[in-house]
Amino acid sequence: MAEYDGVNDEPEPLSAGSSVVVVGTSDKAIERHFETGRLRVVQEKNDIFLSHVMSFITGSGSTLWSNLRPEYQRRLRWDVKKKSRLIESFIMNVPVPPVFLYEKELGRFEVMDGQQRLNAIAEFLSGSFALEGLEIWPALNDRNYAQLPPLVRRGLDRAKISAITLMSDNSSASEDSVDLRAQVFERLNTGGERLNQQELRNSLYSGEFNTLLIDLSRHRWFTDAWDIPNHVANTREDGTPSAALAANTLFKRMTDVEIVLRFFAFKDPEKLAGSVRSMLDGTMKRLRRPNPEALAALGEEFTDTMGLCRQIFGSNTFRLPPVDNKPGKISRPLYDAEMVAVFKLKAHRAEMISSGPAIQARLLEMTTPNAPTYDLMVGRGNTAISIRDRIAAVETAIREIINVQTG
Repeated sequence: MAEYDGVNDEPEPLSAGSSVVVVGTSDKAIERHFETGRLRVVQEKNDIFLSHVMSFITGSGSTLWSNLRPEYQRRLRWDVKKKSRLIESFIMNVPVPPVFLYEKELGRFEVMDGQQRLNAIAEFLSGSFALEGLEIWPALNDRNYAQLPPLVRRGLDRAKISAITLMSDNSSASEDSVDLRAQVFERLNTGGERLNQQELRNSLYSGEFNTLLIDLSRHRWFTDAWDIPNHVANTREDGTPSAALAANTLFKRMTDVEIVLRFFAFKDPEKLAGSVRSMLDGTMKRLRRPNPEALAALGEEFTDTMGLCRQIFGSNTFRLPPVDNKPGKISRPLYDAEMVAVFKLKAHRAEMISSGPAIQARLLEMTTPNAPTYDLMVGRGNTAISIRDRIAAVETAIREIINVQTG
């Protein structure tokens, strides 16, 4: 299994902007903020029969719940045992936490929290899996929905799950809507399998650019470079990933999509400022709905640069030097630097490709633990300044080798 450097899933505090009431605020100002500055949100609660969940998900009913496929809110991570325990809870009439929906337009809802539960319900009712690992009702193990005793099936059909619907009131601006969802996501996912930053972005900024990021993360050049199982060979007919793909460290929590996003966030030096999270969020907002021509150009920029990196760096693409006769770790900081530097020098592609061995050797030298550039290259400082310096270091090294002066 591949080892990765600079890849982690540490949660970062949500940037709440002007909604923060800072220390030292007077009581009168606190009260004024309480009256006018709180999120404006309307809540509705409904109990939904499990038998009706399918119609909401498929859109055959009067309303549609979106964000239920793996590409959106998060990639599904519940195994069959966990899904079975949920179904057992309904059979036992044990209370199940409500799902949270956001009504983005009349009759159209995003699932903010509860995706795993809703998918488990839909999959079981459609016969996609048989129960396993039940401890209170082991007699039902190995049975799918159709094989349950008729009375148990009818009981499941009549079981309910609560749905709490949130919506901004009519006086809220569109930015308040995003802030509402961000705040709710942050607080709903404080335990268990909490949404990470990229899963949150995919929920808040869904659109053509988000879809492009997902498509690019499946590209063969990208998955080969990052040792991610090939999507074509590891996607089942129903669209679900194979066990090998689902278990991949980068795929299962959409880190692969975030890595693609980093290229677009860092390639423009004028936008290299602030925290990494703010740069990634800002790129998602700025490019959320490009026109078709701009979208195609963005996709071509990435695939062309990715292919050029593969031609220049070969098996060492984004890799640190080998250790103890084992392949070097694949490095996210090195990815940032190599991709952006090569993109900036793409006019000299022929020279870079012909000088590939020398460029590889120089980058391996710059990333050895005793090199003066080591800390910079492996991303010990994950700031806008260090990212800019890392890109500049790789660009300078390539320019020296291909004998091209700074333009």
